[in-house]
Amino acid sequence: MNPSTFLSILFTLSLIFISHSSLSASIINFKLYQVVCIQYGIRVSPNIKGCLEALQSDPRIPSAENYIELSIFILEQAIKNSTLSQIFLKNMMKTDPSPAIKECATQDYTGIINAFENALANVLHDPQTAINYLHRDLGYAEGKCSAALKDDPKPYFEVNVLISHVYFYTAVAELSLNHLIDQ
Repeated sequence: MNPSTFLSILFTLSLIFISHSSLSASIINFKLYQVVCIQYGIRVSPNIKGCLEALQSDPRIPSAENYIELSIFILEQAIKNSTLSQIFLKNMMKTDPSPAIKECATQDYTGIINAFENALANVLHDPQTAINYLHRDLGYAEGKCSAALKDDPKPYFEVNVLISHVYFYTAVAELSLNHLIDQ
């Protein structure tokens, strides 16, 4: 077994032990966003490094002192990312006025942004409702955009990457919000 394989196995096992440990993040000196990324790596996608890099792109996220702050910062980052994605799609519409791009750029991304905003509005007083917005409204809007793209004969790699960002922010926001429910 080569050294990198051994280290990968060791790292994965340590993450599993950490995720099942009853120790709090503060005892083992993980920052809150790192805990969320470890959970993301175990439950959603093994790309913990990508999760850490994405969340560190907002300097407020690593400094979050509680899960309320972390959830707010993640949702604000999701809104910012989705707004930039919508601008990209609207610019794309100028050169590619396909029905799929038009639907994603206008109706669907507006719905995605609204769902993140509604979730953000509920973080403090009802985190479960915030999660419900992520599942119901966000899932509906994202699903419509994905369906429109599948029906179009053109491959839209860039748009699929943007949609993967929506999935990512939805997952990490939900993982963070779950800590508020479990309190």
